[in-house]
Amino acid sequence: MLATILHPGGDAKTRKLPEDKVQRQRLLQDLVGGCLEVVPVPGAKYLVFWEQFKDRPHVINEPATEIARKAESIRPDDYIAGVVVVVPREALA
Repeated sequence: MLATILHPGGDAKTRKLPEDKVQRQRLLQDLVGGCLEVVPVPGAKYLVFWEQFKDRPHVINEPATEIARKAESIRPDDYIAGVVVVVPREALA
């Protein structure tokens, strides 16, 4: 199962996720920097990020924000900051 990591500067990388659910959750937490916030986007996918990232100095993740706004998964005046991981639905099961 593959995930796409979206960095605030626009860089994107693909990474294989562990099959084990616990290891997968730990990896996602490590990638985003904390507890997982999840919003749905088209294509049976989800954006995974750390919502509390906004409570510290941060950079807006423009690509992820645009995806979430188009999907109406966040308010038009909201944004997503930090590293975001795009995962298929089965990654969260």
